[in-house]
Amino acid sequence: MVLALGLSALGFTYRKEIYFLFAKDQSVRAEKTKEKTIELWKSGNLKEKEIEDFQSIAITYSEKDPTDPVAFHLIARSLFWNLNRLGIQFDHDSLILHLGSPFREFIGSSVLAESTLDSIFWNARTAESYSSSPFADWENNLVLLFLGETHRGVKRPQVLIQEYGNIDRSKLSLELQSVYIWLLTFNTMLAGDATGLDKLITITKDPNYKLGIQFTPREENFLRGLGKYYKKDYVGALSLLRQAKTTNPDTITETSIITEATIFHLQNLSQKGIDLLEEYYTTTGKKNPEIPNLVSKFMKEKPGLKTKLDLSLDKKE
Repeated sequence: MVLALGLSALGFTYRKEIYFLFAKDQSVRAEKTKEKTIELWKSGNLKEKEIEDFQSIAITYSEKDPTDPVAFHLIARSLFWNLNRLGIQFDHDSLILHLGSPFREFIGSSVLAESTLDSIFWNARTAESYSSSPFADWENNLVLLFLGETHRGVKRPQVLIQEYGNIDRSKLSLELQSVYIWLLTFNTMLAGDATGLDKLITITKDPNYKLGIQFTPREENFLRGLGKYYKKDYVGALSLLRQAKTTNPDTITETSIITEATIFHLQNLSQKGIDLLEEYYTTTGKKNPEIPNLVSKFMKEKPGLKTKLDLSLDKKE
């Protein structure tokens, strides 16, 4: 009887050792695959198959060691790579195009994109909850949490900046550095943190900042102007946004004009705002339906205003 118990205990010990050896093997394999994936990204050769292989290895790792935080971080990381396949890119153009817009407008109406972002968040959160101390990819995991929190919209931008605004960028993997600056700029602008935007612009001018998002002088004026607008510093906002406008009806010019007109409305100069919108809308070929809608909103809030636009026709169009 005693011998049987001893053999049973010995068998359990061997099984446990084999289990941990296999889990360790999965850990090494997952780490090597992650590094390979990053190198492929750097060279611009990352394809769907490599992303799927990485995801499969990360999931197997989590199954073999279901309390290892790194396994769940790697699942979140593999899901992050899927965003590129869905057309979601955290680059300079997408940032400028969507500043001031809801994050859901940036990701579009894709159900798959929504579910992917949710999965990124919950896997990154699981990694955080299982960790008793920071692991090697801790800062990268924080960026994925920042991404998930921005998508969820539960916390205000001011809170997100407080929680994620001081991540050590020197510890971030290359592919997540520009994502971090993107998210930080997006939330800082919405928070109306003009000082924070100045700090971000300074970061992108640092000689040591070699990768990711950088701004032209015009874009800097645009960013600072929007920051002051959200902070309700309307005089400062008008000055900067007017410097950002050009004769080219691009996103910066159009957003600057719409914001300028909105400021006039808030300053009880609504007719001036309507006149500005009318001129821009007419000269650019009546392309943006937001403009007549905004004119209609001004007129409802301040009766007695006049417009040359046929608002009923614009609604039908």
